[in-house]
Amino acid sequence: MTDASLPGSAAARTGADAPQPPDDAALPAFLSGLERGTEREAQVRDFRLSRVLTRTFSILRRHPLPFLLLYVVASLLLNVPVTFTNDDSPAAAVFASMVIAQALYIVFNVFAGAAVVDIVIDDLRGRPVNIRKALRVALRWFLPALGATAAVVGLAILGFALLIVPAAIVVSRFFVVVPACVVEGLGPVQSMRRSAELTQGYRWQIFALWFAILITEIFVQMELDQAMRPFGSFALVLTPQVLWDVLVSAFAAVATAVTYRELRIAKEGVETDQVATVFD
Repeated sequence: MTDASLPGSAAARTGADAPQPPDDAALPAFLSGLERGTEREAQVRDFRLSRVLTRTFSILRRHPLPFLLLYVVASLLLNVPVTFTNDDSPAAAVFASMVIAQALYIVFNVFAGAAVVDIVIDDLRGRPVNIRKALRVALRWFLPALGATAAVVGLAILGFALLIVPAAIVVSRFFVVVPACVVEGLGPVQSMRRSAELTQGYRWQIFALWFAILITEIFVQMELDQAMRPFGSFALVLTPQVLWDVLVSAFAAVATAVTYRELRIAKEGVETDQVATVFD
């Protein structure tokens, strides 16, 4: 959407002395919400990690319950299978439990992530959050989102096996593949192309966000494991790890949806109603 397409914009008028819009002109719907009445359109077109983080925390504070409920299930799927092994378990059993846990986690994490996209977009549009609607949206786009995610995970694993840098490139390039799939109603391949298009020019910032989340999650999980293992209780070992994983996963999912929204503003300046027509 160009400036000339906005009703009443200076570019749409003829004559050198066409009046400029007043300073308090209303922002488009997609630029409203948190920034309504506080920022000009030109100021919100730059992609900034500080804005992504601020809005992510704000959304999590406003709607903690749906995010926590979604990722409690995902975290249990990730952690419970591994707890059936111990230090004396055969290596094959440990490996199998880890593979099963990761597969279950990825599958449900994709579903939860699709629901989060709907919740985040509704919040940024100033609409009431409807968890039932979010679940319906997640079910509708689950298979395409799962296909896209599986392809990205496969490429990331291949990249990591070759060198960690290609894996980082894969993650930053396809960081918003699930929001692109859900919001724009795209198939797996189209979603990957769309994510690559949106992240171009901002991949170092996106990589920094992803890497910070990953390192924080790993470090705290290791500390929790070391602190809880001496107690030997299944519940004591599992509970803090599940709670921490829930918090990190919810934060990452919301940050991904917010990043998608901010990238579309930076690249296209689109309005919320244009972005979210698939939800309606």
